[in-house]
Amino acid sequence: MPPAASDSTGRLPRLAPALLLVVLAPIVAEFLLADFTVRNLAVLLVLLPLYGCGALLVREVTRRSGRGWPTMLLLGLAFALIEEAFLTQSLFNPDYAHKRLLDYGYLPALGTSLNWALFVLSIHVVWSIATPILIAEGLAGERRTAPWLQRIGVTVTAGFFLLGCAAITAVSLNASPFVASATQFAVAATMVAATLVTGFVAFARVDARHLPPSPTASPSIVTVGVATLVLATAYLAVERYAPGRGVGPAVSLVLGLTCEAVALLLLSRRARRRGWTPRHYLAIAAGTTLTYFLFGLSVVTSGHTNLGAPTTAVDVAGHVGLGVAAFALIAWAAQQSPPVGQ
Repeated sequence: MPPAASDSTGRLPRLAPALLLVVLAPIVAEFLLADFTVRNLAVLLVLLPLYGCGALLVREVTRRSGRGWPTMLLLGLAFALIEEAFLTQSLFNPDYAHKRLLDYGYLPALGTSLNWALFVLSIHVVWSIATPILIAEGLAGERRTAPWLQRIGVTVTAGFFLLGCAAITAVSLNASPFVASATQFAVAATMVAATLVTGFVAFARVDARHLPPSPTASPSIVTVGVATLVLATAYLAVERYAPGRGVGPAVSLVLGLTCEAVALLLLSRRARRRGWTPRHYLAIAAGTTLTYFLFGLSVVTSGHTNLGAPTTAVDVAGHVGLGVAAFALIAWAAQQSPPVGQ
């Protein structure tokens, strides 16, 4: 196991990347997508422990164990399963937030919709966990892959995460008395356990092994950013527009899975090529951030949030401000990132 973070401050104070990640994760996850707007910033007090500490915990456990992005993404999937199966129960509640999210592609035998499950779990992995981590690690400069917290810091983070889980559970139960069946909870718990085991067992040697880079040159940073933007936009567009345009759930599911498969294939192959740098990872973050920002902007300008709250010019201006701030962080991170891969 790598040693805990040193006392060296580097380009940023030692804890600054960790604190930034705690704040950035809920903003990307819930505000850039327009579930909430700047007038709801007080909601951050509830979201910080779950999203912020959850993303930080995923990042620290992964880096302290010497593993890399395959493990990080699987831990992100475990986070998503915990939130959506146990805390909000959106995977099983047929009228969660009064949105009828399970109607499209509902399978009675499973008690859920594979379309909604794929969508909500995927956006948590990509936008609640991976995107804010990519930005925060970029700002950490040479400490990008090093642990940021001491053991006590990890323990405190885990404690706040558990408090966040309890808070979100209480809010969800207060909004709806729905409780999933014991079988549904058991299946979800098995999936969480399998995801965690896979993250630490199946990828242990792969992440620890310093594989030589491919002799093929990496694509340009712009190419990586544009490809990410196109794939992420296509993925969100399928979820938003397919149900209302007569596209069958099976077709929509295949399209979504195809976007994900292409993204994972391209990333796994390109990231080992000669010339791949931390700035390429930031290009991925730029593509995913722009996608969320644009989709969120289209929502707030339509007169309401994703949760149905009315929006005004203040919300639109606030959304633009959050987007500008996010891209300013990415630009700053590009300056902090070393010019060669680590």
